[in-house]
Amino acid sequence: MRKLSLIMLLSMTATAAQASHSFGGLDMCALYPEVMPPGMPLAQLPEAESAGALALQNYCTQCHELPGPGRHTLEEWPEVLERMNTLMAVANRFGSLLGNVKKPTPAEYRQLVDYLNRNSLHPLNTTPEGLGASTFTQHCSACHALPDPAQHSVSEWSEVIKRMQRNMQIMRYDAPSRDSLIQIQLYLQTGHASGTALAEPRLAPAPTVHNSWFKSIALALGPFLLLVFIGLLRWRIGHNKNTSQD
Repeated sequence: MRKLSLIMLLSMTATAAQASHSFGGLDMCALYPEVMPPGMPLAQLPEAESAGALALQNYCTQCHELPGPGRHTLEEWPEVLERMNTLMAVANRFGSLLGNVKKPTPAEYRQLVDYLNRNSLHPLNTTPEGLGASTFTQHCSACHALPDPAQHSVSEWSEVIKRMQRNMQIMRYDAPSRDSLIQIQLYLQTGHASGTALAEPRLAPAPTVHNSWFKSIALALGPFLLLVFIGLLRWRIGHNKNTSQD
């Protein structure tokens, strides 16, 4: 696993987000862009003015960039939310070390759950036939479950493709060629986007998962462990100085 030793030691541009976007003074999105996916502009969030979207901004951007609700499926979000809520509680408990990390109230947590349930990624277990289907499957399942083309309209897919292309460049993935992008866009916008008819489906390859549970825990707890180590080291140095003076 690339940079695993550094991640274990250190780890844990949504420019519209007003949170600190650091964890214990460390910006993991800047340090490890290939591990921490880029953020989503607040204005592009679905239901951007809703209580759930605002809670997503207020709490999730304390330690990393703003995640879109389509980053995970309906089945994946409960585990992710539970893990992040636990990490916020731990960080809030040790605020003097990790900065002012807030934890959502039970009401805000329910708002987050409801919002993510309504706007989560719709996974596609079958792939409609058509020109560009294999290219779509190859590139769009590299970082997340293969999205259902019917989840977005023709005009929406244009913006989504641009954002995903930017994300792959930031995360240092091999971005699709211009021809591949054209194939993907034609595939999504011709007969498969919402409001258009779907062709007969066929089985699609399973998506490739890059962000494991172990990697997420390492990214989240790394700064805390580093700061504890630094604190112990400083205490040890001060203790030795006091001992020598005596």
